[in-house]
Order: sequence, then structure tokens, then C-alpha cells
Amino acid sequence: MRLIKKYKNRKLYDTFDKQFITLDDIANFVKKGEIIKVIDDLGNDITQEISLKARLKGKIFGNIRREIIEKLIHGFIKIFKGNTDEFVEILLDLVNQGVLPADIAKELGNSVIKHFNEFNDRIKEDILEIIKSTGFVPKQEYEELKEKYERLKRKCKEGE
Repeated sequence: MRLIKKYKNRKLYDTFDKQFITLDDIANFVKKGEIIKVIDDLGNDITQEISLKARLKGKIFGNIRREIIEKLIHGFIKIFKGNTDEFVEILLDLVNQGVLPADIAKELGNSVIKHFNEFNDRIKEDILEIIKSTGFVPKQEYEELKEKYERLKRKCKEGE
């Protein structure tokens, strides 16, 4: 397996040949059937994202009309508003029009939705942490605390 490191400055380093490479080089590795793994500077596996970028570079966007690019951008906006169904419909429409090969549309859809979900989960966690740091708690936790308080109050009254 060929290990490739992606640095913060977006440079890709092939640890096998010990040199910097481009997306075209990655596309060539994949075409030759080489197994690659790409990690970012934190050690996260970003192979799918980089492989997709390598496949898309020059292969598709050079021949796409402006309205198709606008449609894709519209799809990305929809997904960030939480509407994955409409994003998938846009990809299917592009496949049906013969603009995107089905395998690339599938890979693009899976990659974008996966990254969106991870991003969305991190945002939710961050929001909960901010809320908790102010002293507020989620409703379920509040209800549980309220119930404990009521039980303690009843016990105190019984003990009087």
C-alpha cells in the first residue's frame, strides 16, 4: 500500500517514493491498480476525498456547462441546509443527462454526505458544550434533575 500524507499547505507527499506529488499522480496510481491511503496532518484517513478530487480533476469540470456547475453548487447548498434528498436528486439528474458517470456521482454523493454528517455532528457537540458551559442542560437532563429534586423534596417533607 502506498501511503500519502497531505499537509496543511495542501501539498501531497508520497512516502513510498519520498517526493511531493499531484492529484494527477494519485489518479495514475489508482488507474494502475495501486492501493493508496491518504492521511491528513492529524492522521485522519482522507483517501476517499483525495481519490475523488483526483478523479474529478480535469476529467469532468473542463467539459461541464455553466448551468450544470450551478446545479451542483445548488446541490451543495441544499445539503448544508440538511436536505440530502434534493442533493441526491441533482446528482441523479446529472447522471441521467450524461454529465456525470454514475460511479463518480455515487462517490461524490457518499463523500459529501459523509463529510456533512461528520461536520453536523461536530457542530451539535460544540453547541451542547457551549450550552452546558453556561449552566444550562438539555431538556431530558433537566427533566431528570427536576424529578430527582421532587423526590428529595418529598423525602424531606416525610422526614419532618
